[in-house]
Amino acid sequence: METGLERINIALIGTPKDWNDGATTGDYVNMTKYRRCLVVLAFGDGTAGSDAACTIYEAKDNAGTDAQVLAVCKTGRIHSKIGADAAAYLALTGWTEEAQAVASETWTPLTSGESIGLEVVEIRDHDLSAGFTHIRADLADPGQAKIGAGIYILMDPAYAAAPTSMPDPTA
Repeated sequence: METGLERINIALIGTPKDWNDGATTGDYVNMTKYRRCLVVLAFGDGTAGSDAACTIYEAKDNAGTDAQVLAVCKTGRIHSKIGADAAAYLALTGWTEEAQAVASETWTPLTSGESIGLEVVEIRDHDLSAGFTHIRADLADPGQAKIGAGIYILMDPAYAAAPTSMPDPTA
């Protein structure tokens, strides 16, 4: 019987924490084994202006060789579920497509500081430049208290495997 974990792999971008403790440099994940990756930011309430920001990079390996920014943050690739508080978040019925006309490597949802929710950026294997195989997401220090976590959800593996046999995406 196939399980959902045979078709995805999940890895933390960094330790869930108060992002005000300093920026988080994510681990690189290998896109040669997956066709798509969702970069997910999950965050709690904070102070207005303490917005969650994420910057996406590409590299030739997990050591970061020739790292450069990857401009994939644009309309159609960014979706959110953000509420002013837990009740407002739970009342949401779907995702909001965020507008960003010019592709950039950074996404900063401007009302995330005083809200709770999820932000998702989708990256596809063909978004990477020739010879680049790995991506990394960095989470900025918002300058105020903001509890959050960043998660990679790698999808559409080249080869499905039992969850206990899935390759480490950060290797």
